[in-house]
Amino acid sequence: MSPKASLLVNGPGELWGWARPLCRVMSLRGWTVSIHLLPCPFASGLESEAAARIPGVSSVKGPEGPIKTLISLMAHKADLVVQLGGDLAFGRAMAAFQSVPLACYSYGDKKGLSRCHMVATAFDSMASSMKGLVSVTGDLVSDGLDMDTHRSPWSDYPGDRLVFFPGSRPSIREAAREYLVETVSILRSMREFQFVSLLSPFSLEEEVKRWEERGLNPFTGGTGAVLEGADLAVTQPGTNTLELMHRAVPALVAVPFSFIRKIPLGGLKGMVLSLPGGAALKEKVLRKKAANRRGYLAWPNRISGRELFPEMVGDISPQDLAKGIDRLLRDRDRLEEVRGALRAMAPGGSPASIFCDGLERLIIK
Repeated sequence: MSPKASLLVNGPGELWGWARPLCRVMSLRGWTVSIHLLPCPFASGLESEAAARIPGVSSVKGPEGPIKTLISLMAHKADLVVQLGGDLAFGRAMAAFQSVPLACYSYGDKKGLSRCHMVATAFDSMASSMKGLVSVTGDLVSDGLDMDTHRSPWSDYPGDRLVFFPGSRPSIREAAREYLVETVSILRSMREFQFVSLLSPFSLEEEVKRWEERGLNPFTGGTGAVLEGADLAVTQPGTNTLELMHRAVPALVAVPFSFIRKIPLGGLKGMVLSLPGGAALKEKVLRKKAANRRGYLAWPNRISGRELFPEMVGDISPQDLAKGIDRLLRDRDRLEEVRGALRAMAPGGSPASIFCDGLERLIIK
């Protein structure tokens, strides 16, 4: 009988970047894999449908409220619980109730890791910030990129190939749309280029249509497909900067303060700041935090300890951004240097397979 694994997945990023490649590898090794979608304030509502399309998934549960989620987890039999993001209270409760091992994959330290039978992360620099014994298995996101087999959006049009990452949250993409219309218009006066706006695979058809109507060339076929052949990306901080690293695509990281009220916050702080008058308070809090920040925002910069991806944070106008893009594209030597550094940082092998090796050892013991 094949072993049964329950993957507890927190949000759209963890589902597509982590669970998708892990499910494929585990199913090929004979596991029966179930996905349980945890409550997530940043969910799009399309995660359940998307999870059901992932190769190797036998069933999908959730998302529901916290109490119903716990009841569902207790009722589902498994030989192993694997938590990918979110509050570890869910994974700990399920594993304890069923007396099975609990494994967790994380990019950083979090409450409850010491109660896990296995903790894995992507890079040594991430492991150094986490307490206890941590296995560095590599970045699951890199395996996910190989699953993006959609046809490339690029044409033979002359000029550089530019990818815009307008954000994973609908509210931020909404704020970014007109900003990018103006940025593209200004950049057109400076140089020839073709571009794609990479939208989330969880974007609604209505949203994609709005981007098409504004001439922003939306693409939902997956990051791996669009990065093949790209010369430069313009992005916000997040997991997408790791995807760029794995495909050795240079990037400009931009955090315009004009979007700052749209940045979602989770937990109690997010609830408080969502009350009337909270938007202005949120802007004040985030501006102060940005002004006092130390270190880098983009993962490749944090891992390498140097600014491979230039970071623009503050009151950035579309003209400022267009000038920054043009300046980077003109510096060919710098772009090639960054590509070389990114290639050196991205390890070989299959992180999902390495992680799965460790999971199999848990149930053999």
